[in-house]
Amino acid sequence: MPSFPSDPAATAPPSLVLLVEDSPIIAMNTEALLLELEVGGVRTAANVAEALALIEAERFDLAILDLHLGDEDSLPVAERLVALAVPIVFATGFGEDLSPASAWGTAHVLKKPYGFNDLERIVRGA
Repeated sequence: MPSFPSDPAATAPPSLVLLVEDSPIIAMNTEALLLELEVGGVRTAANVAEALALIEAERFDLAILDLHLGDEDSLPVAERLVALAVPIVFATGFGEDLSPASAWGTAHVLKKPYGFNDLERIVRGA
């Protein structure tokens, strides 16, 4: 699993973030917050197929994956990103089982609802 730098304050925002989120409102809000944090760009996918297509087309510096995407989960996306050494952050609702995320060895889990400060900690550490 790719690691995050130890000094988040010294890290520039990622150039390109992959956001995999099936809720349009959460996706729009998260994208706006990421752009406010001065990431270079955000590409959004609502499902696994869209996410995998974006991964094949572009190189990402960070990925934020909603763990549950309707009737599928984002683990196939995580598997591909790990192979490409892209740092992953899983986003999940309160009370959800985090064991699938922990299986990937990521220390970064965003619990929904998350806000600007939560994303800032992730982006500055990515």
